[in-house]
Amino acid sequence: MKVVVNARWLLPGKLEGTGVFTLRMLKEITCGLPDVDFTLLYDRPSAAKQPLIQGNNIKHRVVYPPARHPLLWQIWNRWSVPRALWKERADLYWSPDGLPARTSAPQWITIHDLNFIHHPEWLPRRVANYYKREVNRATTEADFLFTVSDWSKEDIVHTFGINESSILVTPNATSKEFSPGPAQRQPYFCAVGAMTPRKNLTTLLRAFDLFATKDSNKEFVLKIAGEPHFNDPELEHTFEQMQHKERVKFIGRISTKELEGLYQNATAFCMPSAMEGFGIPVLEAMQCGTTVISSDNSALSEVVGDAGILVPTYDVDAWANALEQAKEETGKWSDKGFVQAKKYSWSKSAQIFIDQFKKDFQ
Repeated sequence: MKVVVNARWLLPGKLEGTGVFTLRMLKEITCGLPDVDFTLLYDRPSAAKQPLIQGNNIKHRVVYPPARHPLLWQIWNRWSVPRALWKERADLYWSPDGLPARTSAPQWITIHDLNFIHHPEWLPRRVANYYKREVNRATTEADFLFTVSDWSKEDIVHTFGINESSILVTPNATSKEFSPGPAQRQPYFCAVGAMTPRKNLTTLLRAFDLFATKDSNKEFVLKIAGEPHFNDPELEHTFEQMQHKERVKFIGRISTKELEGLYQNATAFCMPSAMEGFGIPVLEAMQCGTTVISSDNSALSEVVGDAGILVPTYDVDAWANALEQAKEETGKWSDKGFVQAKKYSWSKSAQIFIDQFKKDFQ
């Protein structure tokens, strides 16, 4: 039995949401199915030469061209991957990024969320159009679908009119096991993630500016970790208009160890996103015992539950009040966060995948 996997997001030193999901699920699945051979497909040699996962039943293969924009994505998924599937004599193809291959081989597709349908303005037009077309095709051509939250499942079922029995939820978990931070936190708030319009950092910046105006000690700062994926003129304009922009620190991409330290010492972690299929950083912060402030929308409401401070997405005053609340309630949310984070694990999610695989193929 041979399973071929789209591993295009397994980029050493550049893992983000889909990459973390792919890596952590594969580590569990390949161990849980030791008699199955897995071939991982990459679109650039550097990822295959320094694979993030290895095993006796894992093979790595580069498939050209490097898929770095919609035209190359199309070539990769419609021509290059199908050719590789034929050469590998694949019994199953799994694509964890929502994009199907043009193949007669059985394929399972994981769709994380539908932000490109509900808010195409958050992405370059060609990117949004490509995802809309191809994910729509995935819902009709895939032999089975997966997603990462109950909210995403309901959204996919409603949007595409598919039977809910044809999609399973395999939730995300943390990128690694994080350790609790000290009881005494440092005077800063933090946010983590790719800087795109969907992350709604403009609301957080405005709220922090309002908070900073009232901060009599003038000691709190806001640290934002991540890199921009697309130009965001509104974010740039908002930052330039801030009265206290000198108290905002853009720290770029950081290592996992640095990320853990960022969570552990923060007074609160902020997740102002306007839509998320899951929201891994929320759980990472909770594992560190850090207060979580999150937008009350999409899967974030589901993942945070009653273990954090939920705020209306675009309400600047409410976000500023939440920052003040977190400052005054340091430590109050730690125990609830620990309990909530333990509800999610990669082993549980992978077992759902493994059970379905055994049902269909063994």
